[in-house]
Amino acid sequence: MSDLEAKPPGDTSNASPQEPQKWYRTPLYNATILGLCSFAAPGLWGAMNSLGAGGAQKPYLVNTGNALTFCLMIISCWFTSGIVKYVGIKGALVIGTIGFAPYSAGLYLNNRYGVEWLVIFGAACCGVSAGIFWAAEAAIAIGYPEPRNRGRLAAYWLSFTRLGQILGGAINLGLNADRNEAGKVSYKVYLIFIALQSLGPFVALLLNRPSKVQRTDGKKVDLSIFDQPWQEFKATTRTFLRKEFLLLILSDWPGCLLR
Repeated sequence: MSDLEAKPPGDTSNASPQEPQKWYRTPLYNATILGLCSFAAPGLWGAMNSLGAGGAQKPYLVNTGNALTFCLMIISCWFTSGIVKYVGIKGALVIGTIGFAPYSAGLYLNNRYGVEWLVIFGAACCGVSAGIFWAAEAAIAIGYPEPRNRGRLAAYWLSFTRLGQILGGAINLGLNADRNEAGKVSYKVYLIFIALQSLGPFVALLLNRPSKVQRTDGKKVDLSIFDQPWQEFKATTRTFLRKEFLLLILSDWPGCLLR
């Protein structure tokens, strides 16, 4: 069942009596958990792709995998609101961190033994998980903090993603500084990345449910979804077709190409 409590759309009386804040219920704690998930999942994934096709000997294979990842990401993100209704925002975050390690495992087997099928399978897992992850991550980052602290905690959370890319790059450099073979990195890089990315779902389990978060303003986090999944899907479709959203695609296109 979902952990989201449905309320009438017009109900704004979500303030609760003040109670002593527990550090593991604060928005800062939850932003830290979210940041660690971002570090383990998209952060390290970005570090691997910054190698150039994941450091593979056959870049066309990983490029095909990346294309599959981004296509499936769009589809899974489309259905995330319905998924959240049934498993909750915490469950969605857990699901969203599961698919990154199989992709790294595919790159490892391809790097060391020449296995190709797991790269494609891992890319599919990564795409499905990533779409759910991005949607859930944004909802948590915006919905959990108090309005006055959203900007500060958003910057704090995003720093973990960049830290993942920086640390991943440092690992690559440290393990491959003395290598002079073109198109391939040490398989040890993938083992480290797989281990770190496998921690993502377990870290996500430490996230508080919205009803458990204790804000300083005394208000409860409200991430309620009032409509049925089909209505949510139609509402998401209408959002995708809005002029403002289509303009965002044009502005973000160069960044996607560079990635």
